[in-house]
Amino acid sequence: MKIALTTIGCKLNQSEIQDLKKDLQDAGYIIVNKNQMHDLHIVNACSITHGAEQITRQKIREVKRLNPHSQIFVMGYLNKSIPEINKVFKNKEGVLKYIKNRYKNQGPIPNSKFPIPKTRALIKIQDGCNFDCSYCIIKKFRGHSKSIPSDKIITQIKQAEKQDVKEIVLVGVNILLYKFGKTDFPALVKMILNETKIPRIRFSSLDPRLVNLTFLNLLKNKRICPHLHLSLQSGSNRILKLMNRQYTAQKYLQIVKATRKINPLTSITTDIIVGFPGETEKDFQDTLKFVKKIDFLKIHIFPYSARGLRCEQEEVEEKIKKKRFNKLNKIAEGQKKKFLKKMKGKIMPVLFEQKETGYAPNYILVKKKTKENLANKIINIRI
Repeated sequence: MKIALTTIGCKLNQSEIQDLKKDLQDAGYIIVNKNQMHDLHIVNACSITHGAEQITRQKIREVKRLNPHSQIFVMGYLNKSIPEINKVFKNKEGVLKYIKNRYKNQGPIPNSKFPIPKTRALIKIQDGCNFDCSYCIIKKFRGHSKSIPSDKIITQIKQAEKQDVKEIVLVGVNILLYKFGKTDFPALVKMILNETKIPRIRFSSLDPRLVNLTFLNLLKNKRICPHLHLSLQSGSNRILKLMNRQYTAQKYLQIVKATRKINPLTSITTDIIVGFPGETEKDFQDTLKFVKKIDFLKIHIFPYSARGLRCEQEEVEEKIKKKRFNKLNKIAEGQKKKFLKKMKGKIMPVLFEQKETGYAPNYILVKKKTKENLANKIINIRI
């Protein structure tokens, strides 16, 4: 049986589709490119925003046009189904169990072991969330926080090491909620540092509610990449309260200052929602003023989209959302340039993902003109 895979969305979704690919190959199924003929196409969906759900639907329809006789299974969550979909499964385990029961194979194909991608590997450590942000539907389809056993995580990282992977990214819905037995997130990271030799460890999205001194002390280790994706959502304390984020802009700023006290070149990336219900012009101006205090490397801006959740505040007009998006985006570009100027003349260890391009530890994209193929090498480069 030939199966094609497509994923939409964040690093967590990418990690899940990698894991599913390995499990399917180990079970004897043949994984092919979406442009090749196949019997089944599995799409890992994303519906976190209205835009992400639209992209998911577009991808599904594109898949059906390319291979009209293929069945389409969706893994994840969609607010509304579409005719092209044959079945929907909540998670990887559900789709894998169904395929194994419904479509029998002769067993593992010799030498079909799934190769971990070189340079960087995504390691899923956690799923779900225990918080109730008023704009978010993640808990609706991923449930409360669940953590992967620490010994399984260590095994995956050691497998990546054997395949010469230089960097791992710890991914999940809310990785700072990690808790397996007596092992919390800082303890897990210390295990990884002690029991593996992977040169670089990077974290996916972080929740300001859960950042404390114990976590910040981890950043002193040179193997931890000085790049935090610290989700802000708004620079207005009034809007943060309406969002049920349980922190203030001032606390966020304290975290950034503490982080850059450890390493001044730590890059901060973030998410911000514009046009949240009830957001006034003053609230938006508070966000703009706050953003200018941080020197963000990148801001992912999302116009608010209703996801079927109740909200007692008045909706912001679409034209106002668009105007605010453009204003914030302009400031974000200036922030990026300001931060990048700090890098000039600095010597940084760059992990090259391709022949001439790679990333510094703080996620700055670097290009070096050379005749040598630098892929999967870490080289000190003067920026």
